[in-house]
Amino acid sequence: MNLKTTSTAMICLVMLAACEPGNRVSAETDLLGADDAAVPADQALAAMCSGDAGQQAAMADAVNAARAAQGKTVLAPNAKLNQIAQSHACDVAAMRRATVAGSNGSNVVDRARAVDYPTCGVAQLVSIGGSPSGVVAGWLGSEPHRVELLGQSSDEIGAGAARGPDGRLWWSVVLGDDCA
Repeated sequence: MNLKTTSTAMICLVMLAACEPGNRVSAETDLLGADDAAVPADQALAAMCSGDAGQQAAMADAVNAARAAQGKTVLAPNAKLNQIAQSHACDVAAMRRATVAGSNGSNVVDRARAVDYPTCGVAQLVSIGGSPSGVVAGWLGSEPHRVELLGQSSDEIGAGAARGPDGRLWWSVVLGDDCA
């Protein structure tokens, strides 16, 4: 399997597992067959730093502009998704590593459950540096990211931005479905 296929498979596994009530699954567990019982679901990462509301709104606007240009539904902002995205932006900035895995072992499904957000179709994208429109353009140029960004299973969005010790912005976007 190539990297794009593996990434797409991991994203799909996490999204599908999220829709099963009571099922806690991480992409790593499914692919490697390991026990997932130790994955924490706490949201303590949210206290690490505060976000910039202007940057968060600019990123949500850039995502929605890209979706509208492709004839896709515009996503509504959601406070819980913003909380998840911001806490993760803080976490990846502190780790200095762009990953959807939290420093505490959590994944986006764990973080959604921790704030009582329905886990049907939650997905997360992360990036380092650049403007919101530049980051979105980069995601559109990567097939797995493009699929998530333009997917019709989401109807809500949360965005987070944190300035890391290196001065760069670390981005996190969480897409979700209210399962209604």
